[in-house]
Amino acid sequence: MLDIYRKELFNYFWSPIAYIVIPVFLFISGYFFSFSLYYLKVATMSNAFHNMAILLLLLAPVITMRLLAEEKSSGTLELLFSMPISIGKMLFGKFLAGITLLAIMLMGTLVFLIPLLIHSEPDFGPIWTGYLGIFLIGSAYIAIGLFVSSLTENQIVAALGTTAILILLWFIRYIGSFEALQFINLPFEFISISTHQGEFVRGLINFSSIVYLLSLTGLFYGLAWLRVHLMRYG
Repeated sequence: MLDIYRKELFNYFWSPIAYIVIPVFLFISGYFFSFSLYYLKVATMSNAFHNMAILLLLLAPVITMRLLAEEKSSGTLELLFSMPISIGKMLFGKFLAGITLLAIMLMGTLVFLIPLLIHSEPDFGPIWTGYLGIFLIGSAYIAIGLFVSSLTENQIVAALGTTAILILLWFIRYIGSFEALQFINLPFEFISISTHQGEFVRGLINFSSIVYLLSLTGLFYGLAWLRVHLMRYG
């Protein structure tokens, strides 16, 4: 598992992926944070966390698109199947590599705290809960991308499919705003990732939000495992 983890992490930095995803994430997040702090005079991280979550809708598929699709297209997945390693360990090594890249991206945003401390006396409660929320959301994104990557050999298709699912899960709460569909507003409100992200940004550690995001991560990780299991054993 550690060998697969190191291989995937090496591939991120050997290819242009890490050198595109990390700077784009930090630059765009930094731009909106600076706009909020210096122009809107809002000395909090709440807008920054909201923008990070939306930005990851587009960047997480780039991180995950090659995890299994590339193995399938290059024929190396059969080689992995011949090795004495369980499917769970193989997938967890890949998942952990994606999580590591996500953590690196988030650690880079800690620099935002410097101007925040200079210009205000921030409440660190919502900041740390915001980071917890964005990490759990990012983990769910990675698990969804891992599953979609297991469905196809084409990395572009994997990225587009992951993006479609993530956008649906983010905006599904707004379906219930239509008058004819108000009776399903509550379920859609709970399913929507944006609902739970708002809880963390407000400094609330909602047990149901944590359980939902961990369950979402586990669900799609399990679906990826099932898909690879079917490929291996037919």
